[in-house]
Order: sequence, then C-alpha cells, then structure tokens
Amino acid sequence: MTVADLGLRRFVTLIVALGAMCCIAAALAPAHAADRIGIVLMHGEQGAPGRVIDGLAQAMEKAGYLVGRPDMCWSGRRAYEAPFADCLAVIDEAIVRLRNLGATSIVVGGFSLGGNAAIAYGAGHSGLLGIFGLAPAHDAREVAQIAEVADSIARAHELVANGNGDETVSFADIVFGPTGAYTTEIATTSAIYLSFFGPASSANIPDNARKLTAPLLWVAGADDPTQRGGPGYAFAGAPANPLNRYVSVAGNHLNTPDQAADSVLAWLKDLSAK
Repeated sequence: MTVADLGLRRFVTLIVALGAMCCIAAALAPAHAADRIGIVLMHGEQGAPGRVIDGLAQAMEKAGYLVGRPDMCWSGRRAYEAPFADCLAVIDEAIVRLRNLGATSIVVGGFSLGGNAAIAYGAGHSGLLGIFGLAPAHDAREVAQIAEVADSIARAHELVANGNGDETVSFADIVFGPTGAYTTEIATTSAIYLSFFGPASSANIPDNARKLTAPLLWVAGADDPTQRGGPGYAFAGAPANPLNRYVSVAGNHLNTPDQAADSVLAWLKDLSAK
C-alpha cells in the first residue's frame, strides 16, 4: 500500500466518523429544535407578567420553548387603560418578538382574564398552532349578572348616551381570588368599561370558543368557583379537534397555572408532533 493509499483511507475513515457523530447529535436533539414553538402567556386581571404565571413560564422555557409574557392592559399597573379589542393587539406585538427570536409556530394562552383573551384572539386569528386557557374567566355575559356590575354597566351606558363616554370615573370590578370572586372598583372610561363588561363585549368566552380554528387546551381547578360550568360551559362548543383537551387539576383559581404545568407541557408535545 502506498503512502497516498494510506492517506486516502484515513480521510475516508474520518468522513465516516464525522457522519456518525452528526447522526448521533441529530438523534439527541430535542424534537422542537427545528420547529421552535413560541408561546404568548398572558397574566390575569390586576396581575403582572412575573406573578402567578411565573412558575409555568419557567417550566416551558426549561423545556425549550420560547415564551413571551406581555404586560396586558388589565394588569395591576395599567388597570383597564384600553378597550378589550385594542388590548389584544399587544398579542400581535408579542408574536413579532417571538418570531424575531426564531419561533416558527405560535401558541397563545393565558390565565383567568388572560385565558379569556387567548380564546378571543384565537377566534379572530387563523394559523396558530394552539390556544390554551388556564381557568379562563371574566366572561362578559356572566359577570354582567352581578348586581354591582349591572349597575355600573347601566351608568356607563348613560354616560355614553350623554356624550361623556371618554370621561374617567369609578366602576365596579370583579377580581377572582383563591376562594371566589369579590367586588372592587376601577377607574376607567365608560367606553373601555363596556368593552370588557357590556352586552356587546367581545370578551364572551362561549361565543369565541365556537370560532376557534386551532386546538384548545382548557385547564380548570377543581376548587375554582369560576370553573363550575365544566366542559359543557364553553369548551364543548369549540370545533372538534383530536388535540382538544379539557383537564381538571387540584386547587383553586390562583394556583391553577402551577398545577397545570405538566398538562400544558404534555399538550405542547402533542402539538409539536402533529
């Protein structure tokens, strides 16, 4: 064997070894490495991106997902500063940021009012990989039946009729705590208030669930009064999809995001495999 033959044989051996290493690396890579899933995760009413949903966000990031947590207009800091439909535009901005980070498909989800918003957004946008709601709440039709809210709705209508719809005043608000809902007050305009609470509000969970085009995951706490309607309340109205899931977890309203982590991660894995 000549020196040239020996060099050629060593070169071929090196190429084969490198090829084997690439195959092993590909086999060990996470399933979502090629198709990066970006997730918009919204907080609840009077909440914040770093509270209540923080543990779930970290679990999803640890699993390799890109997660955006926008500060929604119903946060404790912002307190109903824009109409409900305008608030959903923040989701568009969050999606752009996720795309810039490399997300190739998008899932939109949220907790409580954020879950309501996720379903509302999914009702008006196609091309999403999935929608999930963690204890979706603040359905406009339901909260309008509370006496204090009904009185505020009537007063807001009167102010709008008198040409004062853009005047900032105090209205009744409903906050969902660990043991149920309680009434507080918010300062906003009549027009904004009616966009969240009024009869024409687009924050109507059953109506929006029927318009979804992406699969829906709904997670409800067993001890959460906002979820007493069960799957028949709104989830059952969503268009049939083999990836639709209704999951009941232990706990109340506020700890649903933490309790939901395993279910959310399992569902995301199913989504990425479809």
